Amino acid sequence: MTRRVETTGARAAGRVGLTSLAAGLWLMGVGLAGAAEFTQYQPAEPEPGTELPTATVNFGMRPYADNTFYVIAMKKGWFEEAGITIGPEELGMKINDTNGTALLLNGQIDIASQYCPLMLPTYKTTDALKCIAFTDTFLGQAILANPKLGLKTVRQYIEEDGMSFEDAMKAAFEPLSGKTLVVPPQLSTRPFTDAASEFSGVDWDIQVLEDSKSLVLAKSGQIDFISPEGAPVVYTLESAGWTKVLGIGDLYDYAPGGAASPVAPLVAIVGIGANGEYVNANQNTMLRFLSVVWRTIDAVKKDPSLYELQAPYLNSVAGTDLDAKGVEGTVNSLHPYAPFEAGKTYFEDPDSVLYYGNAWGAMIKEFVKNGIIPDEGLTPDDIVWAAAIWKQMEDYRAKSEKMIADLDGQTLSDDKKALLDQAKSYYEKFNYLDAYRLATAASS
Repeated sequence: MTRRVETTGARAAGRVGLTSLAAGLWLMGVGLAGAAEFTQYQPAEPEPGTELPTATVNFGMRPYADNTFYVIAMKKGWFEEAGITIGPEELGMKINDTNGTALLLNGQIDIASQYCPLMLPTYKTTDALKCIAFTDTFLGQAILANPKLGLKTVRQYIEEDGMSFEDAMKAAFEPLSGKTLVVPPQLSTRPFTDAASEFSGVDWDIQVLEDSKSLVLAKSGQIDFISPEGAPVVYTLESAGWTKVLGIGDLYDYAPGGAASPVAPLVAIVGIGANGEYVNANQNTMLRFLSVVWRTIDAVKKDPSLYELQAPYLNSVAGTDLDAKGVEGTVNSLHPYAPFEAGKTYFEDPDSVLYYGNAWGAMIKEFVKNGIIPDEGLTPDDIVWAAAIWKQMEDYRAKSEKMIADLDGQTLSDDKKALLDQAKSYYEKFNYLDAYRLATAASS
């Protein structure tokens, strides 16, 4: 158990509480009648022919680094290469945590960059909104130690000293025993710090301070241990040499996994939210949109200078002052992007704490327990369509890869060779749907 020794402005308004309040303000008085039957994703057949279909997608972006990298693809013309025009403006619509969900519900935007749990409270009244992709796992939660202490991290004890996770937790946190950990008033950080105490078996006192105050004290050397609420504060202190004794990513990598893992409720995955009715009427457009997302994630990992295209936009909506290097550092430290192949972990590995069924199963239970949504049998697959969509795209990837390999060994007419070349181009751009369409045409 941890003990609070001082509070300054603490309030019971964690992430779940704030989400419930926001949803309640505009969803009051309406309820689902009886047992719910939730809408499921309905995949579509590939379009006939070889022409690239075109569509307009009204897309909203929240004002965060991992929610605005799409600007890179917009400025590079990659959406157009997939047959997609972004609306309602040239760079989509600027949205925020307060209005994004409502804009999706009323159809002003079709899809949006989203922390999808923000949509979960709407399931009190409707199952309209769906999470159609995962783009990154948030790593901003951490317990940091003053560099003057010269401490080792949990990761170092595991990777350098060969300790088990349990022993590494005990060794890394022993210096915190009986000491003071500075935490913010926001309760959203408590499950993480409580998990650290539980795994390590170490107890400490807590001092509650706003991030703005604790950062000043940390910079002046008046704090030894801190777990900030704001990811930028974590990044600032890490950049100043503070030791990340434990990051949430360490728990993802080393803590026990599976549906019963105590880490499952801590998982925070950012992705793309959508109006389900729109998705089920435009399935292949969504696959093409997501192909551009995966292409962009792959591109920035290979060429971080592309963040030069994002930085001005991000600064304009977030009030930050980052250059390309700053955006790159923020992404790498706090929310590294998930490439296409990460779907194998998110959607096919039930032993991982990041598996959608584990993370979302725990989240749904928590929302039901707190009375935010009714207990009507909601499952992760009812809201997370990302799994079905990724598996469909993976199927196109595997089929098109085999077809392209088979065609490479054949003598083809000029028109068939042109179709094969176009299929290869689509494949390289993660547009596995159209790679499959053109490879099929080339082999017919």
